[in-house]
Amino acid sequence: MSATLAEVTRGELVESVHPGIVVVADVSGRLLASHGDTEHIAYFRSAAKPFQAVPLVECGAADAFGFGSEDLALACASHDATPAHQRGVARMLDKIGLDEDALRCGVAPPPDPQEAARITLGLKALSQLQCECSGEHAGMLAACLHLDYPLESYIEPDHPLQRRIREVVAQALRLPADDLVTGTDGCRIPTFAAPVQSFAVAYATLADPRQAPAEAGRELAKPLNRLREAMTDHPVLVGGEETLDSDIMALSEGRIVAKLGAEGLLCLAVPERGLGIAISAEDGSSRALGPAAVAVIEQLELAEPAIVDTLRERHAETVKTFGGEPVGEMRPAFQLDVR
Repeated sequence: MSATLAEVTRGELVESVHPGIVVVADVSGRLLASHGDTEHIAYFRSAAKPFQAVPLVECGAADAFGFGSEDLALACASHDATPAHQRGVARMLDKIGLDEDALRCGVAPPPDPQEAARITLGLKALSQLQCECSGEHAGMLAACLHLDYPLESYIEPDHPLQRRIREVVAQALRLPADDLVTGTDGCRIPTFAAPVQSFAVAYATLADPRQAPAEAGRELAKPLNRLREAMTDHPVLVGGEETLDSDIMALSEGRIVAKLGAEGLLCLAVPERGLGIAISAEDGSSRALGPAAVAVIEQLELAEPAIVDTLRERHAETVKTFGGEPVGEMRPAFQLDVR
């Protein structure tokens, strides 16, 4: 039976529940606390982006093309496609001498409501720059140009860049690369499935890669440290003004690194404590992630009470009538089992 991650109340009753998993691990790979089935298999989806961006830094492309920390944050981003996000990705492409036609991420409706309204009203055309993964793809193109890899096929699983990404992700997950189950992400690049506990271990590596075991992330320390710092320096570029991951990073002033993945995944890295945390909603809903993240941060004492209260106010939604009256709440429904 699945464990409950969060529940929705209406009046005195629990109206619905969201099942899920929480795993807390350290950089040695040891599980420290959990809730639910830690072996549950899920896809890493966009939570893998800091690791998928490693070749961009590792091969020297980021420096060769003059990518700053804002560009690296966008390379790790699932952005809201605000005009600022789009200008940033266009700037990345300009630095490498390409335009949006070189992207293979596809066109997706922008998450930013104002930009979406402009498109609906015919004030702006759809563009690949609006795809939430466009920054990641611009970074991949930069790596391919620097390494003299083919550009047209950079999204294919057998492309040399994607093969290197697979190796990097496998190291972080501490699983054999050949054993990774591969699917195709929404932006057409490979995505990898693994037990949820492996995602927590990977984010512990992101938190403190220099303490990772040899050939299990330690050799990736320089690029991972640089990418992690870019994310925390520019949290709004990673998501948006109101996204859960950006809010966690901004409110904690970078002491917690956060990245959302599709189908109800949130991963956290805590550099000061060398911790990695994975929260996975089994029903694929992101609705439960806010209350669950608040509970984890509070139970592990990862942030001051004022920060926890602000996150709760913003991301643990109140159930309201159409008139705005509160009639229930979305709340966490677990206590971590500390090992």
